[in-house]
Parts: sequence; structure tokens; C-alpha cells
Amino acid sequence: MYREYCLLTRNRTNLLLAITPSAVYLLLFATSLANLVGEVGYQGRRIGYAEFTVPALLLSSMLAAATTSGTSLFQERLGRMDVEMWSHPLRRSSYVAGKLMVTTALVLVQTLAALGVALAVFDFRWPIGHWAALLCGTLVASVAFNGLYLLLATLFEDFQRFTVTINVLAPVLLFASPSFYPAEQMAPVLRWLSWADPVTYGIRCLRDAALLGFGGAWPWMLVLVGIAVATCLLIARSMVAQARQL
Repeated sequence: MYREYCLLTRNRTNLLLAITPSAVYLLLFATSLANLVGEVGYQGRRIGYAEFTVPALLLSSMLAAATTSGTSLFQERLGRMDVEMWSHPLRRSSYVAGKLMVTTALVLVQTLAALGVALAVFDFRWPIGHWAALLCGTLVASVAFNGLYLLLATLFEDFQRFTVTINVLAPVLLFASPSFYPAEQMAPVLRWLSWADPVTYGIRCLRDAALLGFGGAWPWMLVLVGIAVATCLLIARSMVAQARQL
């Protein structure tokens, strides 16, 4: 964990790329559109657009942090650090767990900072239980999406192709889900595609946690837990296959 902490904090470029986009989106995107859109309908009720979109901005910061995690894994392979690490009695489960835990901690810090800014800009009146559900959902979603990006990093061989893929994938996943607009207002094709989009379940988890509490968010939390478990198993299998080739 200390090693992963140093990797994330000493590389200023990757750290800024993980933090800056969410801050810019929160201050500019949400505030401008909140005044333009006003209110939207969600789960049979009318809510402010800021309440509707802040969970999507939090998930956007998760994707940025997951990109940093996946890139660091790929950079270690390019620098042949994998040969050095697997020459020591290091368990692959410990290696993956360290990356997931440290990046999740980074996302939680980002989330608390983003929520602090959101509270300063907007007037959210969520009960204490909803805040607890939101933080719990953030934790589960962070592990799931970090796992997906780490899995992608283990599957690609070319760094350029990996970089292009993750930079194209993030906005596609974000805007092909009901992130900044209700699902009912999406085009029929996009609505069908959103069911195969993991970001849809992450946003529903965070949004329902903030607006409905644990009662509305727990089914989506279970889906994300399933994604996290499946990706961790696949990462371990992929890394075993790579270690045999060294």
C-alpha cells in the first residue's frame, strides 16, 4: 500500500489528471446547467438538476482515478518492474489489493472534497443515512471500476492502444448511461445499450444512495460487488498467465 501511495503521489501528472477533471466539471458543468435545466423528474419526484448530476460527476472522478491506476500498472510492465516484483515472494493478490485499496482511498478523498464543494455551492438537504449510503456506494463503485481498468491494463500489450482505448472509453461509458439526463429521455438505442454499460449501475447506485438511502441503493451495490469480485478473479488469472511468460 505504501508503494502504491508513492506511485500515485510522486507522479504529479497522473495525480493532477485524476483530480482536476472532477473539480472542473463540478464547478463549471453542474453550476451552469443547474441554472439552465432547473428540475428533472426521477423516481416519480421532481429534484434539482444539481442533485441529479452530482453523483455522475463523482463517478467521473472515479473513472479518472481508475485510469491512473490502470496506467501505473501498464507503466510497471513497460519498465520491466514486473520481472523485479515477481522475483520476490510477493503474492499477486497482495499486489492487486494494494492498488485497489490505495486508489479507493484516493477516490474517497476526492469524493469528500467534491461533496464539500457541492455543499458550498448548492443546498443539499439529504438525511444522515443518505450520506452514509452515498459514501458506502462510492466505496463499492470505486473498487468495481478500478478492477475493470486494471483488468484492461492486463489484457493490452501495446501502451498506445491502451491509452487511446481508456481515454475514448471513459466519455463513451459516461454519456451512454443516464448520467446527465434521465433514462426516459434517452434515445431507444442508447437506452438499450445503457443496460450493458457498467457506469449505469454505478450512477444508479450513487444517485439512489443520495436520494433514497440504503433502501434504494442496495440492489445496485450488489451488482457492483459482483463486478468487483469477477474483475479481481480475472485480474489474478491474467497476471498468472503473464508471469509464466516472463
